[in-house]
Amino acid sequence: MPTVTVIIPTYNRCSLLVQTINSVLAQDYNDFEIFVIDDGSTDNTKQIVCEIKDNRIKYFHKNNGGASSARNLGLKNAQGQFICFLDSDDLWPGSFLSTMVGRLLKNPQYGAAYCLRTLLFEDGSTKPSYQKEFFFSGQVTAQLFQKTFIQTSTICFRKEVLDGIFFDETLTNGEDVDVWLKVSTRTKFLFVPDIQIIYRQQTLPDTAEFDSKYCNRIRVLERFYFKLGGNKYIPRKIAMRKLSYAYRSAAKKALKAGCRKAAIELTKMALQFQKWQIRLYLDLIKAYSISRKNDKMPNWQMPSPLQEN
Repeated sequence: MPTVTVIIPTYNRCSLLVQTINSVLAQDYNDFEIFVIDDGSTDNTKQIVCEIKDNRIKYFHKNNGGASSARNLGLKNAQGQFICFLDSDDLWPGSFLSTMVGRLLKNPQYGAAYCLRTLLFEDGSTKPSYQKEFFFSGQVTAQLFQKTFIQTSTICFRKEVLDGIFFDETLTNGEDVDVWLKVSTRTKFLFVPDIQIIYRQQTLPDTAEFDSKYCNRIRVLERFYFKLGGNKYIPRKIAMRKLSYAYRSAAKKALKAGCRKAAIELTKMALQFQKWQIRLYLDLIKAYSISRKNDKMPNWQMPSPLQEN
């Protein structure tokens, strides 16, 4: 039985996937299995994976359902004592597994360890994702609620702390912090400052379009705080401020996109959590200044709350 299960969900990334897999095969720690979960790719992902001759690699194909469903398939089949997730465009340094597993073995009071990440841009330039002062060890629930400073490819979990916890397959984004928050109520997180993974940063076109996916993180935070016992870990004042800020951020995106109804409704939700914030009333005036006939999404509806699970 392998010590570590590495779960790599992928969709149409065969050109990058090989490098990602090779970064695992190049580890100075060899007791692992790699699950490549092909989420219905239409390129030659299967071919390139099968061409890599290493019996530690197991290829799974499934119908396209998103990264959450792919990771869940990996979790259901994992045999390792430790679980790591690696996005199919990220890279691990050669000592990642030995460092992370080693730290957890030396610190049994922690159920998860995470490290830094370096952003790698398409022109080859790099920069740190966050400064070290943003990171914490111990009970990190309140900090995670306020800021997502842990990235998927940087974590190593003890398998038992993930027991019964799966990624929400209804979410197209925000599913990671949903899991981290749940796990943080079960165990302490250990920050490992002396190693960094490589996180490829794609340059996306600047767009003014608005999408309801911008509300997913809000839905995750609300469910956690109001339905899953998050109020036991997060002071009410901090939670209300964060929820108001999250709604305002989504409202500003809607306003920029010319989505009158969405901007109004989201700003009103922000006001429910911080009624004394003058800037929110100014935001509301700006939203109302968009004429109804120019509303880019006149039929927009607030996404429904996430189901308790």
